[in-house]
Amino acid sequence: MGSSNCEVLRDLVKTQRASKTLNALILASGILSVTISIIYLIILLHPQVFFTGYINGYISLTSYELRYNTNGKLITLPNMDVVHIASLTMVIHSIFMLAATILGLSMMRSRPLTSASMVFGSTLSLIVASGVLRYLLQAFEVDAGRIMNYANKGSFTFRTLAGLIEYPGITAEKTVANALAYTYSWLIGLTLHASVIISATTVILATWKYGSNVVQVKNPSLLVKTLLRAQTLTSIVLIAALLYTGASVFAYNPSSLSVIPTPPPVVLDSSPHNYTCILNRTSRTAITYTDFEEYPVSGWTSYGGVWELSTGGGFRGNALRGRDNDGGVGRASQYYWNTRIDGYTSLWVSVRVRAERVDGYKGIGLLSADRTRLYEISVRSTATIYKYDGAWRPIGSTSVPGYSATRWYTLVLNYIVTTTAVNFSLWIYDDTGSLVATLSASDTGGTRFTPAYAGVTIDTGTWFRFEDFIVSTLDPRTITFTGFYSGMGVEVWDNLGNLVNSTIAPAASFTLGVTRDIVVGTGVDGRIVVKYPDGLPCFVYNVPPTDAILGGDTYRLTSYAINTALGANRTSA
Repeated sequence: MGSSNCEVLRDLVKTQRASKTLNALILASGILSVTISIIYLIILLHPQVFFTGYINGYISLTSYELRYNTNGKLITLPNMDVVHIASLTMVIHSIFMLAATILGLSMMRSRPLTSASMVFGSTLSLIVASGVLRYLLQAFEVDAGRIMNYANKGSFTFRTLAGLIEYPGITAEKTVANALAYTYSWLIGLTLHASVIISATTVILATWKYGSNVVQVKNPSLLVKTLLRAQTLTSIVLIAALLYTGASVFAYNPSSLSVIPTPPPVVLDSSPHNYTCILNRTSRTAITYTDFEEYPVSGWTSYGGVWELSTGGGFRGNALRGRDNDGGVGRASQYYWNTRIDGYTSLWVSVRVRAERVDGYKGIGLLSADRTRLYEISVRSTATIYKYDGAWRPIGSTSVPGYSATRWYTLVLNYIVTTTAVNFSLWIYDDTGSLVATLSASDTGGTRFTPAYAGVTIDTGTWFRFEDFIVSTLDPRTITFTGFYSGMGVEVWDNLGNLVNSTIAPAASFTLGVTRDIVVGTGVDGRIVVKYPDGLPCFVYNVPPTDAILGGDTYRLTSYAINTALGANRTSA
């Protein structure tokens, strides 16, 4: 009796272990089957690509809406209509397979045979659907691929007798559905294979474990057990075959689908504006400028000090870095443009400056012809103008609210030399372009002089940085534009892709402030964008690498009339 009880107990333990293994296999294959069904639905229903720019809208395997940005006309894709029909049918099939798998999983404990067969059949059906999906994606690329060929390649430029007409390009943004369909298609195949292997193993295990229990027979012989298991396996195969056959209806669509590649629907449209435009620079007031992108600067020389390049240490790009060693005028140190400017009685000088850590005197230096006298225009918590003529003599000062030594400040100085005085006007701006202080002062002393050299000066044994130096005959804080229609837009961009400033033309002539970056960008290249009143681009003025956009420049816009004649079908002009 004891031996019999032990044997029953061992059989019970083996049965429980086998049941746990079977349930784990059913659950694993079911989760994989559910995952594949959900991936199919995402690929089929979610938009594959979003378009903006010249074409706006989206496109998916089951629907699309694409319109021209210029006139809002709908774009039709004939091949996609066929793809949509097959895709919608596959959506229904995927939902059915998803429901069948979930139903099978719900019967995992009560009816393991039925559960294993339903999961196995669903997996086989999804394999057939994967081939259908590949055909649908190939047909999808026929139409969508033609638009994608023009996407993400910049604006469209049309050459006319009146000039160039530029339209925004097409920007295509691929979605997660597109990534699953094309980039990670291998993941779908791997999951399918894993699901088939696990579900097939589950079916075999369920057959040999529960097959003889389908029909209750007392003391069945070995032959009877084999027949009962064969009957069970046959029922599983029939259920799987039924699901497999249901999926096979999709084989007719891709195999009979006739895809005729056609050119994308190109419809010509006239410009909403009756003019185009060209922008040209008509004048420049700067007589010298540098952004200190290299050291030494051509045409410059030092008088005292330790000078070097601060790579990447500028407001934009590099900067000039200097430290005083008491070797220049007034035991300060100067670095200046070695070209005489004393032929001018009035000039504008501007520079951007900051301390690295410890503050001190730093700013604009104006030297006499014999380089023994100096006007020092400096910014600290107090902005000052000093003259050195053998001794330091204060000319004027003012406080700078909210001053921080390591913050960039732009000094804009205008001096006017008369027979009785040298008059100074100083404006100080912070790194946002906001005016923080002003100062007016005059030197009427007997040692006054007409500045002969302009540059930068420092008078403390710590490190300072300089940027955006310019000497100009007129105010360099603005750029002047003429010839505009009221309501047109203008944008100034530097060579690093930063918007310096923009405005809407209030009249035919106007100015745009550039105090925040007077020598625009790093002193090379850049662009000016002119826009129609509705925001569409009219002209883009690209500055060559040998030139720059500077404060004090003047630009004139010239307009040309546009006459457009389109054919009746709008495919010829």
